[in-house]
Amino acid sequence: YMVNGYRFHTKDRDHRCTTQNSGVYLTALTTSFTSAKDKNPIVGNVGCYGAVEEILEIDYRGALTVVLFRCCWYQREKDCYGLISVNMNRLYQKDDPFVLATQVQ
Repeated sequence: YMVNGYRFHTKDRDHRCTTQNSGVYLTALTTSFTSAKDKNPIVGNVGCYGAVEEILEIDYRGALTVVLFRCCWYQREKDCYGLISVNMNRLYQKDDPFVLATQVQ
């Protein structure tokens, strides 16, 4: 699927190819708390890294077409130099796998 100037494939297709185009990056605006008793939430952008497992195209009787990616989201870590690495052995978000295709890079 082509969107935002990128070509995306599913992880299953990538296993059969020499190139891989199933990786996605998403910037999400999220609210976080320092503890359960915290009354002052902090709103900020968080980078999420994942891989496309399925591409779904939903057609609303020709009036509107929406493309969703079902993704597997992975834990991100920073090393001692501040560089981000993606730990593909640790899943990050299991409850919310869907994202609009227009939201990813």
